[in-house]
Amino acid sequence: MTSIQIDGLKYQYPTSDFKLAIDQLTITENLVAIAGQNGAGKSTLFKLLTGLVHPQAGEIHINHRDLASLTPEDRLKTIGIVFQDPSSQLFNATVEKEVAWSVLQVETDAAVVADTVNDALATVGLTELKDKNPFDLSMPEKKLLSIATVLAVNPQIYLFDEPMISLDWPSQQLVTQLMQRLAEEKHQVIAITHDMDWLAATFAKVDVLANGQVIFEGKSETFFGESDLTQKTGLMTPRIMQIAQEVFDDSRVYLTPEDYFEKHLEKH
Repeated sequence: MTSIQIDGLKYQYPTSDFKLAIDQLTITENLVAIAGQNGAGKSTLFKLLTGLVHPQAGEIHINHRDLASLTPEDRLKTIGIVFQDPSSQLFNATVEKEVAWSVLQVETDAAVVADTVNDALATVGLTELKDKNPFDLSMPEKKLLSIATVLAVNPQIYLFDEPMISLDWPSQQLVTQLMQRLAEEKHQVIAITHDMDWLAATFAKVDVLANGQVIFEGKSETFFGESDLTQKTGLMTPRIMQIAQEVFDDSRVYLTPEDYFEKHLEKH
């Protein structure tokens, strides 16, 4: 079981009044959502987890190892990130070379590199585009390519920053199924999202940030049932809950339309 343990973590940008201050946060589940309004500290937390910025106080332990003690290669194998904007992590001449560059950071055997690249591209459905320039791809294709570059390294922990943004419906389904499969294979998958319908349908566990602090850590169903918390954070409940409330004056928690029908069929 993979575990992330955060204690006394503090970070403030030099040119901003924003402060991230997490007294304690433990993540042991394989599929976890991070929610919160813009400026809540979600992306900053991801930057700290990947070492893009360094904490000014506190510690991050992954599987009981201090994150600061990991070598660059160990860090790549431990934790990988897919950014919200795929263009920020694409810079090679072809799709194939983009994925190969990532693999070469952790593997030197040419045959292994080639097989790994082929597998990663096949997983995201980009095999036929391997010779194209990444910047000639559509936005959904760029997003899928950025995911392939992380898949190819196969880290223990995957961080996805707003993975549904810029994806069309088929790509959203593909990425959701991929994340679920990774979690089933005992990887830890953590995703930042503003999409509460997708969160409710996909993640049993959610950690909610507001003003740089963790204000909720628990089951998604519990969070959506706490109206004070959803109002405090400015996060919407799933649309099926809003419809049930407005049309039927039903204030119970429903995560998906299927959840609604199942709970009502139980009565009959």
